[in-house]
Amino acid sequence: MADRLRRYEKSAGVSTPASTYTGRRLGEREFILFIAMISAGSALAIDTLLPAFSAMRDAFNLPEDSTGLSLTITLFFVGSGIGNLVYGPMADALGRKRILIGSMVLYGLASLMATLSVTLGMLYVSRFIWGFAAAGPRTAAQAIVRDYYSGDAMARVMTLVMAVFFWAPVAGPPLGKGLLELGSWRYVMAFSVFTAVAIIAWSLRLEETLKPEHRRPLTFRSTMAGFRSVTTHPVTLGYTLATMFSAGAFFSFLSSSELIFDDVFDQEHWFVPYFSIMAAGMGLVTLLNNRALHRFRARSVALSAGGLQICAASTMLGLTLAAGGRPPFVLWITIFSLANACMVAFFPLGQSLALEPMGEMAGTAAAVLGFTMAMFGALLAEIINQAISGTVTPVGIGYLAYGTAGMVCQLFAVRHQQSPAIAGRPR
Repeated sequence: MADRLRRYEKSAGVSTPASTYTGRRLGEREFILFIAMISAGSALAIDTLLPAFSAMRDAFNLPEDSTGLSLTITLFFVGSGIGNLVYGPMADALGRKRILIGSMVLYGLASLMATLSVTLGMLYVSRFIWGFAAAGPRTAAQAIVRDYYSGDAMARVMTLVMAVFFWAPVAGPPLGKGLLELGSWRYVMAFSVFTAVAIIAWSLRLEETLKPEHRRPLTFRSTMAGFRSVTTHPVTLGYTLATMFSAGAFFSFLSSSELIFDDVFDQEHWFVPYFSIMAAGMGLVTLLNNRALHRFRARSVALSAGGLQICAASTMLGLTLAAGGRPPFVLWITIFSLANACMVAFFPLGQSLALEPMGEMAGTAAAVLGFTMAMFGALLAEIINQAISGTVTPVGIGYLAYGTAGMVCQLFAVRHQQSPAIAGRPR
């Protein structure tokens, strides 16, 4: 994996970032791996849990076809969305490293609380806090990358980060299943405690990337002014909303796929192998995405990904309606996977393009982006999840509707990217 990263870094023109301080810092390859593992913390907190849902339904006396446990995923995202609004301004005021380490401590404590949960209510509360904590590392990571890079260079780095990140979904379900067989679903929860400790220890090698003279005051007026600047910039707003709609469809895939395999298609034994293969394919998509960025602008690749997602969703919905809501499993899952791959191709591009105009307000911008993705993306996903009842028709409708809305938002952002008034706006 390291050799592959080295080849892609060289071909992408990724240079070693200038050091902000004279303290010890991570090398380029370690930097990408570190940022990817920070981001993977949230994925591991979700993906390792999915194979344990069946055992958790038994533990909490839930019916076999209950969608109640999907709320543990939704609450995680809602907590993450709220957490972004807290951590973003703090990262711009106090620095990235403090926020990273502090939030990882809370991440470990929340996972311990989930491990010890004796009621479903306690589990829900712990998952919300867990998601709130997970927003800190994610916000700090995006701000750190933006401190070093901008434009298409940032998009190339983000695709490399995401390529490594997708090893978490590959390993997550088999790891969760192994921990489940070793002990119980509580073993799955407890694993994230050790993940938090490892990342905190690794963070000690990271130097602060935000110079003191670039920090913003942590006051109500300054925070509101920062949020207003981010949410009124048409390019940032357009790509943020486009990413939100893609997240709504993709989060539905994460939280409802186990139920679809089991309740709709009666293929529960294929869930873990499929999820791992799908995650590996997504990692490959991000590497291909990186190669495409050598020849094309990030916004062009993002538009192509959005267009292909709409085509896949249209085909998926047509096939589903023709089959009365239960299409042939292999054919449907192939098209479903293609639609998800298109969204994965768009994510690092949409996030990079949204952060590009923000400069030193990267923490606040990442907070708004993360909040919108996590909070509203989770709510959009829950609309699809709650409609699934023995049929995948809601998935096709949701994917097409969200994909179309996302494309409209992308076109809005592109129109303003080409506007001299916006292009010349000071950062």
